[in-house]
Amino acid sequence: MLRPYRLERELDRAVAQWLDWLPRWDPASARRRLSPCVACPGWAVELGFEEVPHGALHALTTSLDAVITEHVRRSVSLQPFLSDEAIHGLREQLRREAVSWVARQHAHILRALDAYVEPKVQHMAALLLADLGGV
Repeated sequence: MLRPYRLERELDRAVAQWLDWLPRWDPASARRRLSPCVACPGWAVELGFEEVPHGALHALTTSLDAVITEHVRRSVSLQPFLSDEAIHGLREQLRREAVSWVARQHAHILRALDAYVEPKVQHMAALLLADLGGV
């Protein structure tokens, strides 16, 4: 298995990139999905971000999942005879580590969400209410 500091460094980079992107998130440009996202609800609960809009959350969770997947691939390349059970266990262990790592930055992430996401959601809600009031 790769060294834990490497995973933490990659998680740090993924979250930092997401935080850099967050001010540019625009709820009005969100694509409509034909089917619900299967990955985000589990991540939202584990991370404590159930109230975060899907578009903003999805960008974070796909980044975290990509880090985990890459780490699993590297581990399998170093130990090619891992069983499917061992690979699944490794993926779950890495996910717990990712959730734990994000939890340590929870306050910082919440401040960014409050600064960049919440005002946009409030603005969209105000526009919707204005439209409803004008009908």
